[in-house]
Amino acid sequence: MIEHADYRLALILPHSRQLLGIPGPGTVELPVVRIPLWERPAEQLTRQIEARWKIRTIVLDILVDPGSETACAVIEVRTTSWDFAREGFCVAQPDRVGDSSLAESQRRSLSAILFGNEAEIKVFSRIGWIERAQEWIQTSVPDRAIAFSGEIHQLNSSGSFALVRLGTRQGPAYWLKATGEPNDREFIVTITLSKFFPQHLPPLVAERDDWNAWVTEEAGKPLRDSFTLPRIEQTIADLAQLQLRSTEHIPDLLIAGCFDQRAPVLKAHVGELISYLERAMACQSSTDVPRLATGRLRELGRMLEDACSRMEDLRMPDALVHNDINSGNILFNGLRCFFVDWAEACIGNPFSTFQQLYEQVARDKQTQEWCPRLKALYRQRWRTVLTESQIDSAFVLAPLLAIASYLYGRGTWLTSSSHGNLRFQSYARSLARHMDRAARTPQLQELLCR
Repeated sequence: MIEHADYRLALILPHSRQLLGIPGPGTVELPVVRIPLWERPAEQLTRQIEARWKIRTIVLDILVDPGSETACAVIEVRTTSWDFAREGFCVAQPDRVGDSSLAESQRRSLSAILFGNEAEIKVFSRIGWIERAQEWIQTSVPDRAIAFSGEIHQLNSSGSFALVRLGTRQGPAYWLKATGEPNDREFIVTITLSKFFPQHLPPLVAERDDWNAWVTEEAGKPLRDSFTLPRIEQTIADLAQLQLRSTEHIPDLLIAGCFDQRAPVLKAHVGELISYLERAMACQSSTDVPRLATGRLRELGRMLEDACSRMEDLRMPDALVHNDINSGNILFNGLRCFFVDWAEACIGNPFSTFQQLYEQVARDKQTQEWCPRLKALYRQRWRTVLTESQIDSAFVLAPLLAIASYLYGRGTWLTSSSHGNLRFQSYARSLARHMDRAARTPQLQELLCR
């Protein structure tokens, strides 16, 4: 199994707009680095470059060509004192770089970044965009002077996407995030959530439509860095509080771009989900785990429809659902939690988000014993608007519906090219098996038979 990917590096000196390469016989080549798959490329690239050449950089873009096996990472060098010649580099022009280093489409894109009309280049591919971002932040915080330290931790990058931590000499660090298609609506969703629920999201400092970007103060460390019972209890309490408050803003949240996953909508698409799972199971080549038979998948479909109907019958209020909750997108500042990464935000059954987080605790043998306390805490918070009977039924329905909610997601993939994506098919088969196990619990079967 391939576990690494190679990247060509187009290193750019920003002030002179010079491209660096390694001289060879009659040509210039671009250096190669290898990074692990499934990791954030921008973070891994900048880390490896600093370890290898002792320079700080940011990734402007990653250029991919269908005919080339190697992507080209366009890198802005941030260290002004670097003696690149000593490291074996020379100044080069894109047209001097050999064909083995650059495909023609990559060469054109690189030339545009170096010499093209900046107005025609995507924002985060522009040389020097980081200085403009810092100036924007400084002017957005008029009540105090912000001095950036030069520490830049880049996690995500492309022409339309950015996720960067900007360190300061005094006071909080700042996080800049920008999104493009297909996650462009995360911008307005986050701005809307910050407006309605400022105590549950990091403090919003600035926003700009033309970049589809927003800036927040650093609000704590990810929960995964210190996953303790008191902190996960605080997370559950804060999550329930956020969801209860959200019940008063459902129309506004839908208008802002939260996806509609209310029970009737999810139920209406069960047939499409099951049809897709039938095709995905038919494509399974591995014999490590058995396929779910078509008959069983259709039985799961009927149970899902019944579960949606039962949830409707409970008359529970619809609420904000994160739908990608994990210990990496929950921040803790020592007193309370903040929730980030709202690209998959939707409106639906609030117990789905609890269940997704609960399952992550239940899977770990070291934290399984916390589960009864977490469920009791969540129950306590929802007693203000639900009866014990409603809560009991919701807990029984949640395991099956939470998996279906996660698989359905935005719903757009049902009519997109991701149907044929082998990785997605494999993942969907895995979720189907989880649904199969959830559907076999006696409590669920008893509830659906009433």
